[in-house]
Amino acid sequence: MIAFLIIFIVIVLWLQDWVLENSPQAVEVNFWPEENVVDPEDVFNIIVELKNIKSFPVYFIRVNMAFPKEFTVASQAKLTATRKLKDGQEISVSTWLKAGQSVKIKVPVSIADRGRYYLPNPVLYFGDFLGLKQKKKETLYFREVVVAPKSYGSDDVKQVLGKFIGEYSVRRFIYEDPVLTVGFREYSGREPMKMISWKQSASKQQLMVKEYDHTIEPVLSVVLNVEMAGEKSAQLIEKTYSVARSVCSNLEAKGISYGFYNNAQMLGGTGDMHSVDDGIGMHHFRKIMERMGRGMHIHAFGCDVLLHNAQKATGNERGLIIITPDTSALPALSSDGRQLILNVTDC
Repeated sequence: MIAFLIIFIVIVLWLQDWVLENSPQAVEVNFWPEENVVDPEDVFNIIVELKNIKSFPVYFIRVNMAFPKEFTVASQAKLTATRKLKDGQEISVSTWLKAGQSVKIKVPVSIADRGRYYLPNPVLYFGDFLGLKQKKKETLYFREVVVAPKSYGSDDVKQVLGKFIGEYSVRRFIYEDPVLTVGFREYSGREPMKMISWKQSASKQQLMVKEYDHTIEPVLSVVLNVEMAGEKSAQLIEKTYSVARSVCSNLEAKGISYGFYNNAQMLGGTGDMHSVDDGIGMHHFRKIMERMGRGMHIHAFGCDVLLHNAQKATGNERGLIIITPDTSALPALSSDGRQLILNVTDC
């Protein structure tokens, strides 16, 4: 009987060592934000996916994530434990996996300030079924989330914008051909060949078609400038981003198609981060919010180049809404009523 008990204990100890040794290789881990572009202080989920690819169970897994101080873990998070860090907070979630099973863990968080943020990599701890030992597995992935600017809350911007749109619509209807080429968009396959702009297609490296406006509704370009001739003011430039968001939100609410141009240096991103073609709707709005969220406080090129690019892409008949921290960097502009300058210093 004693010999049988000894053999049993030896087998159990060997089995738990074997399971602990092989558990890290058995579990694949991935994680991502539920949304890539979020609003300030809005709660979004970070999804951590664990998958057991082996034919034996993994009895204990603890997932640790050390969030920097910019992140706030929501109160509704289902956590095993939390621990305060010097510059943030560490959270822990424990689970186990049957053979071939996968689970998704949701960690709700929020971020208060505009910007691009890296997500902390999860660290996995595996334990034997007796709870005597543990083994660590670290991950190294690149995951990020972009926080859009807050909307500027003043009614002054809305009133000035509404007046400009009204005057611009009337002027355009009286003095210009109401059937205008107001911009270009991607070829969907449904448009006739005569609508294709070969010059724009060559420039964009994809088929682009002319977009016509048969009504008196304006199509505008929002131009965001961060260049300042004087001393840089982070607070003023943050306010510039907020005013720009407010302008875009108002155009969305009015159902007005618009393009977007900016000259800020960007934190990451792919493709042309300094312009967004004409459009409207949530997808279009989120593309612009991503660029605003990634934008830095320094300019990639001057305001004169920015305005030249916007006018070159959209034509001289296009109305421009120029948002700038001050007017010191703006070149001389025509007085034909096609430009609205929102000087954030005066807002």
